[in-house]
Formats: sequence, structure tokens, C-alpha cells
Amino acid sequence: MGSTKLKNKNIKAIAFDMDGTLLTDAKEVSQRTRRCFEALKKKGISLVLATGRSFEALGPYKKDLNLNYPVICYNGAQILSQNGEVIRNHLVSDANSKYLIDFARKEGVHIQIYRDGKLYFEKRSPEAEFYENHVSLKGTIVNFDSLNPLNFTKLMYLGDHQYLAGLEMQLKDYFKEDMAIMFSNPMFLEFMDGLVSKGTALLEVAEHLGIEISNIMAFGDGDNDKSMIETAGIGVAMENATPNVKAVANAITLSNNDDGVAEFLEDFFGL
Repeated sequence: MGSTKLKNKNIKAIAFDMDGTLLTDAKEVSQRTRRCFEALKKKGISLVLATGRSFEALGPYKKDLNLNYPVICYNGAQILSQNGEVIRNHLVSDANSKYLIDFARKEGVHIQIYRDGKLYFEKRSPEAEFYENHVSLKGTIVNFDSLNPLNFTKLMYLGDHQYLAGLEMQLKDYFKEDMAIMFSNPMFLEFMDGLVSKGTALLEVAEHLGIEISNIMAFGDGDNDKSMIETAGIGVAMENATPNVKAVANAITLSNNDDGVAEFLEDFFGL
């Protein structure tokens, strides 16, 4: 789609993935992007964070950027209003969670879960510490068998990408459409309820805001962003995006470390 045709769209809201998109690799929002956000707010455009993170892990960024808009968490498993009220909360069935726990124990892969906004794992590992630093959130050690009901929002396997990709194929074949299984990062294989995606969450946010989906723009880089990029009126992939995301995007901008978000917004809106 040409840039002229893209600019003919009346964008009223923009959804941003965080890691690898809005944030640099140093987990910062650049000053250039901050200036864009302030200019867009003055235009009355809603700025929606759409992340695999929990609300607790994105909260500091939301506060720092002074964003009073809905947020999409856990890849779409949870949506909160601008006032922090839960609009949607999809939990993984206990039966599916138990299968994934047993499978992880058998394979010896690191597994961690989110429950009621808190991060849990059964033992400390290099993967757990890497993840804690990645999202600036501390986890708690617990025996998963002691939790009843489980009520997990999201489960994660962490490890080598090639190894996890093999597990992904096995588990997608087992669960079919009953689970949403995707990578948010080459080292993070994530599991949510089968109805969950950032794309379906974006549709719900559009309805909540009273905006047509064709009037929403979205930025992303990971395979967990693919559905959102496809669903939005304008889907923008980062230069560092996966081939799957680039293939469905309307446009490709610079990388997250080269102010790709700001570069596209400045050109599109004439900021």
C-alpha cells in the first residue's frame, strides 16, 4: 500500500507493542518518541500499550508517559480500561495448565506462570533471572501443585529458540485451537487461552473507545504482534520484526533502536 493511500486514513488511536518496538534494547522510550506522544495527545489520538507483559510490568511506563488510555496485557488475555478496570480477562483452563506443567517437567524446560498479576516459577534458574531483568519484575518460588485452582493468565517456557520451536510444533499439534501458542521473544514461548490474541484484543479496545478498527494504527515486531498488525487499519512492522510480521504489514519503519516509531509517526502526521 502506498504512503499516500495510508495517509488518507483517519487515525484516531495507535497501539504499540513495547519490547522491540516502543522500547529500545535498553528498555527506554526515546526523547524523540516522547515528543511524538505529546503531540499526538494534543490531537486527541488514543495511545494504547499492547504487550505480552503484565499490567504490573507495564505500569511504570504507563505512568512515566502519562498515558490515560486502555492497555492490552498478556498478549490480549487481559484488557484494562483507562481507569484500570478489567474489561476482559481470559484464563487458561486448569486442565491445559496442568498438561503444560507436566510436559515442562518431563522435558526439563524452565516454566513460569502469571496468576493474579504475579509471576511464579518452581525454582530459580538463569532463565528466570534473565526474564526478571528483562521485565523489571520479581518472581516468587512456588510449587504449582499447591495452587488450587490454578487460574493462570499465561504460562511461559524459556530457553534456546531452536529447542523451544520444536516444543512449539508438538504442542500446537496437541492443543489445536484450544491454546494460543506464540513467541514474544526468541527465548520466550508463551501460552494463553485459545481465544486470545492482540488482534482480538484490539477489536475490543476499538469497541470500548467507539472507534472503527480501520481508524487504528498498530506497531509491532514479534510473532505475537502479527494478529494486531493484520487487524489494524494500518499495521507497521519494525525493521527488526520477524519475517511473519513484515509479511502482513502495510509499512516497515526503522528498528526500535533507530527511533522507528517516531520516524513513522512524524512522517505520517507531519509532526
